[in-house]
Amino acid sequence: MKTGVLTTMRGWRPARRASACTHARQRGAAALIVVMVLFFVMSLVAAYASRNIIFEQRTASNQYGSMVSLEAANAGLDWALGLLNGSRIDPNCTPTSSPAHDSFRQRYLQVDPDSGEVTVPADVSAGPRWPSCWYNRATHDWVCSCPTSGAATPASVPSDPFTPAFRVRFVRLLDAITVSSPSEPRPNVVYVEVNGCTSWNDSACMDFAPKVKDRCQGSVCAQLALSSGLKSPPVAAITARAAMNFGGAAVTAANTAPGSSGQTVMAGQAINQTGMTLLGPPGMPAARTVVASDAGLADPLFTPERMFASIFGVWPATYVEQPGAVKVSCAGGCDSAMVRNAIEANPGRVLILQGNVALNGGASIGTATDPAVLVATGNFGFSTPTDVYGLVYSRSTTWTTSGTGNITGAMVAEGDIAGNGAFTVNYARDVLNRLRVASGSFVMVPGSWRDYP
Repeated sequence: MKTGVLTTMRGWRPARRASACTHARQRGAAALIVVMVLFFVMSLVAAYASRNIIFEQRTASNQYGSMVSLEAANAGLDWALGLLNGSRIDPNCTPTSSPAHDSFRQRYLQVDPDSGEVTVPADVSAGPRWPSCWYNRATHDWVCSCPTSGAATPASVPSDPFTPAFRVRFVRLLDAITVSSPSEPRPNVVYVEVNGCTSWNDSACMDFAPKVKDRCQGSVCAQLALSSGLKSPPVAAITARAAMNFGGAAVTAANTAPGSSGQTVMAGQAINQTGMTLLGPPGMPAARTVVASDAGLADPLFTPERMFASIFGVWPATYVEQPGAVKVSCAGGCDSAMVRNAIEANPGRVLILQGNVALNGGASIGTATDPAVLVATGNFGFSTPTDVYGLVYSRSTTWTTSGTGNITGAMVAEGDIAGNGAFTVNYARDVLNRLRVASGSFVMVPGSWRDYP
């Protein structure tokens, strides 16, 4: 029995060892499979993560390029708006006072003096005469070109392939609207489009499609309107909110234009006509051309500020801060040269003469085709006969006139008019209309800015 048992037990032990080795081999194969599966999963995770990183890098790069292009385009829009309200410029868009150069407004836009419609030369709307700029990282400024003819050629070009740049073009408003969106002419409004790019040399990005559409073509666009420097021209040759008394001086006020009101002098209080010569339209008696103690001007609520707003359309504080206004310090008095130089350097802009003015001859102040809006905070007179074309407006409490001269257009006083100036004022409706439609500041039309097709 024992021998059989031992024999049996001895026969069982080797079989047990063989089974254990088989199970061990099975466990090793299973572990290998698990490891391989985990490795495969980890490889998939790594590949997916790498793909996401590459995707995010490309997305970030595209987003950065898109933002740079958009910011460049917006910078171009602000730049163009600023230059439209600026002085004369040279071919590099740098301000200059030289009469050999015209202003940005004169170079790229044409304003009809009668209707106020803004038109654009063909080589400005269809190319190639598009003002352009690129950003210089070394000097942190824009290098620009404002050609008078041909394509833009700045003084230097960037060597870096990644250089933010923009290009500007103006289009007549009606040409920027498709036939499906008919519109009547809108005076003093122009369409501007700006392409912003990440490379100056990318002509496909910088240039504009030859066909004008009613969308921004992947850039930014807006409508710009000329806010008039003289919204409501006066109806009389000489207007005073209070009294008018030249002390017997030989003042001539003429309003002979057919179809006009025929008013020569107009005041909110009494008018001393002694020594004055009043000329109305043919056949109208001189007495009929005078309006004294006008109820509207004499109204206590019609303050100097309200009178200013009735002529210029905005309050005085807003008017003098408009981008198209040029402030000229006359603390020591301004003469003809100072006023004339300011007008010649800033075509189409209004002048705020801060102090007293005494013109002393020389060439005329303004011309019949390019008159000026002159707003003086003090007196405005003549020490030597001088010709003035445009509107002369005095904010002095009492405008004390002096000397002799000629004003073709009109003169307006917020308060009294006194003094002994023996000058002539010829009411010129065409001159005042030119100021109404062609002078002032360009502003963006609310709601017109777009950065989408």
